[in-house]
Formats: sequence, C-alpha cells, structure tokens
Amino acid sequence: MCVVSAINVALLSRINSNYTQRGPYSAIFFAAFFSCVGYFFLGMSTNVDQAILANKICYLGASFMPMFTFHAILLVCEIKAPPALNSLLGILAFTVFGLSSTVGYNQIYYTSVEWEELYGVGNYVATFGPGHMVFNFMLVFYLVANISVIVYSFLKKNNVSYKHLIALALIEMASILSFLVARIMGTDTLIMPAVYVFDQFALLYICSRVRFYDITQAFTKAMEENNTDGYISILGNKTFLCCNRIAYEFFGDLRNCRVDTVLSGESEIVSFLTTWVDECLDAHVEQSKEFHYGEKHYKFTLKILHTSRRNDVYLFNVSDNTELHNYVQMLGSSNLKLESKIKSNVTHIHAIQEQMIIGMANMVESRDSNTGGHIKRTSQVVAILVEELQKENILDCDDEFYKALVRSAPMHDLGKIAVDDAILRKPGRFTPEEYEMMKTHPVKGAVIVENLLSSLESPEFVQIAKNVALSHHERFDGKGYPNGLKGEEIPVEARIMAVADVYDALVSRRCYKEKFSFDTAYEIVYGGMGSQFDPSLKECFENCRERLEEYYSSLIVAE
Repeated sequence: MCVVSAINVALLSRINSNYTQRGPYSAIFFAAFFSCVGYFFLGMSTNVDQAILANKICYLGASFMPMFTFHAILLVCEIKAPPALNSLLGILAFTVFGLSSTVGYNQIYYTSVEWEELYGVGNYVATFGPGHMVFNFMLVFYLVANISVIVYSFLKKNNVSYKHLIALALIEMASILSFLVARIMGTDTLIMPAVYVFDQFALLYICSRVRFYDITQAFTKAMEENNTDGYISILGNKTFLCCNRIAYEFFGDLRNCRVDTVLSGESEIVSFLTTWVDECLDAHVEQSKEFHYGEKHYKFTLKILHTSRRNDVYLFNVSDNTELHNYVQMLGSSNLKLESKIKSNVTHIHAIQEQMIIGMANMVESRDSNTGGHIKRTSQVVAILVEELQKENILDCDDEFYKALVRSAPMHDLGKIAVDDAILRKPGRFTPEEYEMMKTHPVKGAVIVENLLSSLESPEFVQIAKNVALSHHERFDGKGYPNGLKGEEIPVEARIMAVADVYDALVSRRCYKEKFSFDTAYEIVYGGMGSQFDPSLKECFENCRERLEEYYSSLIVAE
C-alpha cells in the first residue's frame, strides 16, 4: 500500500499538472502516504517504543486528512467556506496532532501503551486518555459535515457532477466501514492503508475529470495556444513587470531584464520602451509605433492604465508586422492596395482594443465573487432589448446609437477594477461603509473608459460608453447614484443598461441570495417602471419577456 500510495501521488501530479486548484487533493494524497508509511513501520515494530514512534507518523496523516478531505469536498461541490471556519479547522487538526505527540511522555492521550504481535505483524494496545476524545470529536464532526455537504449538493446544486458526488459518497462509506471492521478485528494496521489507497483512487477519478469542468482553465489555455502577439508591461518609473513567452521570443534581450527592477542597459528594445514612456510622461502620447529589430519589423500598440503619474501601468501589445511591412514596401506607388492594408491595420488595432476591454472586464468579474458570467449575460440582455427597440422604433434613435450601446455593455462595471479586493470578493452583504466604497465604481469606470477609448474611437461612441459606465445605477425617480439624476436627465443608454443589469441580478444566484423565478423578476422590474426604470421601456421589456426567459433557460440547460 505504501508503494501504491506513492505511485498515486505521482499520478496526481501528472493528471493535474496545469490545474490551479489542486491544493487539497495533493494534501490528501501526501497525508495518505505518510499514514501508510506509519502503518508500515508499526507492522515492522518489535517493541513498544518503535510502535509509539510509528503511531505518531500515522497521526501525522490522520490528524490532517479529515480537514483536507473536507476542503476537497467543498471544492468539488463549489462551496466556499468562511475564513474563520478554515482557521478553526486548522487549529483542531494541530491540536489533535499535538495531543498524539505526547504519547510516551504523559497520559493525556493514551494512559497506557503495550506492544503486541497480531496477525503476524507488530501492533499496540492502548488505553485511551481524556485527550483522545478530541480525536473522536473531530472524526464525528467531519463525518456529519461531509455527508451534509454531499447530500445538499445532490439535492440543490445541479452544476456539480453526480458522478463526483457518488465518488465522494463512496469515500465516506469506505471510511465508516473500515472503522467498524478495524474495531472488530482489533487492529487498524491491516485495514487503514487499503482504505487510504481506495480514497486516493476515488480522488484520482475526480481529479481526472474535474479539470474539464473548469471553463476558465480551458479558455485560458485555448487563448494562449492561439495567441501570436507579445505583451510587455512596465510601470511609469520604468520598472519591468512582466512579459509573455512570445515577447521573449521576439526580443531575446528581455531575458536579461529582472522583474521588479528598473530597466537599464543599451539594448535596442529597452531603449525603445523607456524612451516611449518618457514621451508619455511629457504628455506626448503615441498609441502605436513601428520598431525594426534585426530583420524583423514589429507593430507596438500602447494602453495606459492610470493609477498615479509615476505608477501608471504601460501595457504594450506587440505583433510581428514584417510580412505586412515588406508587402507595403513592395507595393510602392500602388495607393489603392496600400489604403486597403492601412484600413485592415486600423481594424486590427480596434480588435486589439476590444480584446483589452473584454480582458479587463473579465479580470473584474474573476475578482468579484458575486457576479460570475454577469458581463456576458447582461450584454446579451442589452442586445435583446435593443433589437426590440429598433423593431418598434420606440426611442427614435438611429442604428449607430444602438450598435454603440451593445458594444458598450461589457464595459459598464469596469470601475470595479479599482475597488479593493476585500470588498469586491466579500461573501455576503456589505456594511454601509463598504457599500459606499462600492458605489464609487461608476465614476471610476467612466474615467477608465475615457482613457481606453478616447484616442481611437469617435467622440460619440466614447460618450455613450462613459454614460453606460457612469449612470447605470441612477434611478428614474432620482434616488440612484452616483449623481442622483432624475428622469430624462439620465442618458437613455444608461436607462436601458439599468434594466439589463437589474434583471440579470434578479434571475442569477449571488453569494448573498438565491436566484428569483422568472415571474418574480418580471414583476419586480415591470413594477419598477416609473420609479426605478424609465416607463417608456415598459412596452419593450414586456415584449422581450419570452425571449429573455428562453435565453436564461438555455443557460440552465447548458449547465
């Protein structure tokens, strides 16, 4: 069992080499291995001192494995434990291990220990002391907690695989049966190593499958495999932050630059980047530049994420433009073809900009524990409302306005990137002070949107995107924030965004509430027309009801 347990540890590392949440699984496997080693030495023991030492090695795994198993079950069931609970469970595990370490020195855990040979292997007979009750309490607590979580997930959480839940239930059944059999046989040595290995096999099955349910991992891997651009990030004081693998391949000199150190040296690429930053600090900002490096020609696009003048983050997107550059040179006087390529290049720049905006929006969402998938869903809701508004011509707006509104929808919560993690990721409701901090995100979002878009987009589009970010929490009756605008003082694009934002919040699950039914959500929004929402949107919302419910129902089926 020791050998098989060690092989299983290696298999786990192989199966989950790229999985970011494998911590509890690895801890369980190592704890099981240590316990198997302890039982091996116990079986080989020939006197009481050897048996006591082997027993302490067993407890090194047994004291912590229930806690690790509980965390693994929570992870599989997608349930987040409060930090205070995690701390208490850690204290309990260390207390049990500390008490077990006193065996042989005092009688708090075992009042007496005698060595014996049972079934041809070494064993010990112990009389339990008062400290052993803590270990018994821990086992009963985790048994009840684990079964409760598994049963709850079977009944309530459709997004958890029933196959994983069955595997977890088998682990619990094996633990209970092994305890009963060990008590009947009078020894743990011949039973528990096999149980630990069985638990490892069940977890290996879960681990081999759970990574396929992590869409973030799959998306990130796909993007990285298909990406052909380099990215370089430095601070305004010229401190080198990071760059991706492709940037290192483009510019080998970057491998000599140490992270978190001010860029220095005579290399071409370092001089190019630092000079550009100096120009930006002098208010001479260029959004794109060409750069010759060896026989290659590169296109650099710059985005500045403003924090403070010397600590702004400068994000450079680098694409190999050699083929296009050589083609343009070859064209010479062929202005028609040259114009086509320039337009294509401008389109590419806009595409890069869109990717950066969506990337920032996804960064916000990955930090916010309350709003998983919110950006994608609200954007789709806006698109549905816009299609109905265009069809009925309710607001007398042109098609360009509606296109700009749909493009702006993913940017409505960008300001949350400037909200502190302790607030943004807080499970549950905010305190009044935390809520006031959260209410600053529309103003911050409007500033970020203007910084990102003003140099490349039309003023009309920039204004629509700013209005969406700034005013989507205003209310028609003037009781919203941040400016308390009332009625038609609120830009129409923000009024439409508000309907989409609130509807998605109602029909989606948040950490502080379950999702509402479609009927309840419809009644809340429809009833709020004239107070919270623009009453001129009532007919549009009513006509879209069926399509909105079909869309959210399709998400439930997909899950």
